[in-house]
Amino acid sequence: MRPLLDQSELPVPWHDSQFQNLPTVYVQTSALEIAWSRVVAEGTIGGQVRVPFFADTLENVSIDYEEDWARAEQMVRDGATLPPVDIEPWRP
Repeated sequence: MRPLLDQSELPVPWHDSQFQNLPTVYVQTSALEIAWSRVVAEGTIGGQVRVPFFADTLENVSIDYEEDWARAEQMVRDGATLPPVDIEPWRP
């Protein structure tokens, strides 16, 4: 097994570091994906340029499998709500 990222310049490799000393890491989810329609024809899902959307916990729920749907329904039954959405039309 090899590390995903080169850590040879680090005084202590990440796998030997304390949690609070590790760098912040962001993970891509499928909770929100917006792309130009042309990128699909180019053979990718997201194109070459990515713009992050930093989601709070509830905004970051992906529903990819049946068990995800069941978990989302349970969250709603438990009182989970999303923040209000501005319904004014977007104008470039």
